Amino acid sequence: MNRVQNSGINHPKPLFNEEQSRLKKAELDRYMDKKMAEWKATVPFASHLSEPELHQAYYRRTLIEHVWRIRLSRVSQSKAIYKIAQVSPRAARDYAQYQAEEMLHDKLYISDAEAAGVTEEEILATEPYLSTRLFEGFFYFALEHESALAPVVSNYLVEYTQVKLQPAIVDNLQKRLGKENVKGQAAHLHVDTTEDHSQEMWDILRQLIFTEEDFQQVFKYIDDVQEILAMFFREIYQDTVAKHAEAVAAV
Repeated sequence: MNRVQNSGINHPKPLFNEEQSRLKKAELDRYMDKKMAEWKATVPFASHLSEPELHQAYYRRTLIEHVWRIRLSRVSQSKAIYKIAQVSPRAARDYAQYQAEEMLHDKLYISDAEAAGVTEEEILATEPYLSTRLFEGFFYFALEHESALAPVVSNYLVEYTQVKLQPAIVDNLQKRLGKENVKGQAAHLHVDTTEDHSQEMWDILRQLIFTEEDFQQVFKYIDDVQEILAMFFREIYQDTVAKHAEAVAAV
């Protein structure tokens, strides 16, 4: 009897072949399109960064939180690689390569934050929102008690929505702030689109789907991740836009 388990010694076969994979991805993408429409209708300031008038406090705090999310993700996503390696060596390799590309992208947002008047000292002195801490905590819980699917699904969702929404945001910010002041976000978008990170995430995710139940879990994780991200947008709206409006009204 061999007591060694979760060794990643096998190379498990994914549930879907190439043609099935294409159809299943299309099904997920349609679902995420629907979720984006719900998001736009229910989350305050959801489309603000693509609008003509830019709320400066909201924008600066968004950059700060992006930096924190990337920095904290370096640790949670490293744990994800460790967990995935116990299941699928190929998926772990591919996910590690993706994370290697993403891991230092906080520097891109720091450059734009500095252009907006935010110093790195200010970033370090700013505690991440509760929603950001819960976002990372969700991955630790899922990895320990549920599945390695959760962080990969999250990155799939983020990369897919980035391609859909970020070009208009970057274009708008460049018009409002000048291209020199949005170089970091433009560079991040360039990497995401030219390397087709959305497809890359699906290719990794597919390697971790072995049953129909696994595939159905993907939809549940999309819901979970979007709900936590919506918490962040509501939190930042309350902390910047609503707070400012209340202060003005009190004068």
